[in-house]
Amino acid sequence: MANQAGTTTPVYLQKVSLFTRIQLAIRIHIFKFLATKAFQIINLPLIRDSTILPTLTKAYPCQPSLLNRIFYPKSYKSGELLPLYLDIHGGGFALLNPICDDKFCSYFSNTNKVLVVSLDYPKTPAAKFPTPSEAIRDLVQAVLEDESLPIDKSKVAIGGFSAGANLALSASQYDSIRDKIGGVVAYYPPVDFTTPIAVSLATRPKDAGPDMLEKDAPMFNWGYIKPEQDLKHPMLSVTYAPREKLPPKLYITGCEHDLLCRGAEIMAEKLANIGSGQRSGSDDSWEKNGIKWEKVLGEVHAFDVTVSFGETKRRRDKRRIEMHESVADWLFREVFHD
Repeated sequence: MANQAGTTTPVYLQKVSLFTRIQLAIRIHIFKFLATKAFQIINLPLIRDSTILPTLTKAYPCQPSLLNRIFYPKSYKSGELLPLYLDIHGGGFALLNPICDDKFCSYFSNTNKVLVVSLDYPKTPAAKFPTPSEAIRDLVQAVLEDESLPIDKSKVAIGGFSAGANLALSASQYDSIRDKIGGVVAYYPPVDFTTPIAVSLATRPKDAGPDMLEKDAPMFNWGYIKPEQDLKHPMLSVTYAPREKLPPKLYITGCEHDLLCRGAEIMAEKLANIGSGQRSGSDDSWEKNGIKWEKVLGEVHAFDVTVSFGETKRRRDKRRIEMHESVADWLFREVFHD
């Protein structure tokens, strides 16, 4: 699939010098080392929050090196079939692992009585596009075929955060799983790698502060994308995906002060304009033709997991809960309904 471009006019990453490539390689490996050590510390027995641990962990033969985390709701009773939500963590395609989403997965499972499976994927720079998308495709198929899990196969959604949101939109385009997925939830996704960072920055409000992705995006892009890869490939820059290649229902969230926000909004608007339905809602929260768009005002990329204190923390905690409640309401209305 990686050589099938979404247009006849390819676009590639800007070429950089050997020295710059060495700098990017060193930087991404330092980031990976620091992230690994940080998670080792916060997952020590006396530090780890034992109330959010998964019910079980499981690797599948199709991707034996990837350990996935499975959350049963506490209210689950044997014999019940549950809606399935497949979660994909963020981290620039290079960092972290499913443990970082335990708080969300535990909350979402218990609050909404949903089976949540938090999927892992191979990380860059060793695994470049489309390897992570292919791994997610394989794992989705394996989970759906896992007879030990109480899945209502008529109620399946996939979602993710940041890079994980991109992978959810990417992997769900594969013919082998697309028709088995009722909806996608994309939290602040990167959707268009053809747009220069300077252009994306210019779309933010004038009062937006520094953007965490401004300096890091070139590093993550270098790690994930091969020099010869067409950036308009619809499984990479998912904004180029034809409507018929995506699941029927999409919920896309952007953060107003995030340089990725406008690109995600453009994707939502483009997809929503396919069909004859009428738009309902406001400028920042609307639905049309199976597409739901939600802009979180005044917040930065990954605000829901960014360390903060005082009034900022209270505001972000409130908005995080509101964001997930809105997603749950939409899922049960549009994807998990009988």
